[in-house]
Amino acid sequence: MAKIINITPNDDYTLSIELNNHHKIIYDMNQRLQAIRFGELNDMELFKQVRICNGNTLVWNDQCQITIDEIMSLIKR
Repeated sequence: MAKIINITPNDDYTLSIELNNHHKIIYDMNQRLQAIRFGELNDMELFKQVRICNGNTLVWNDQCQITIDEIMSLIKR
């Protein structure tokens, strides 16, 4: 599985994700923000604090995280 090497949070609640296999993904978090799991990320300041953990997980705080596997499975739908 590819690893995340760079993440850029954008002002429209999308994430620009760069992978080590040279692929780039623009992942739209807008619908996910409606879920309890990600609701607190409606705060743009918190949303922009995203960081990469272990090359495979995007983390905002101890409660908000999403793995590259989860992102890829959602994209394939």
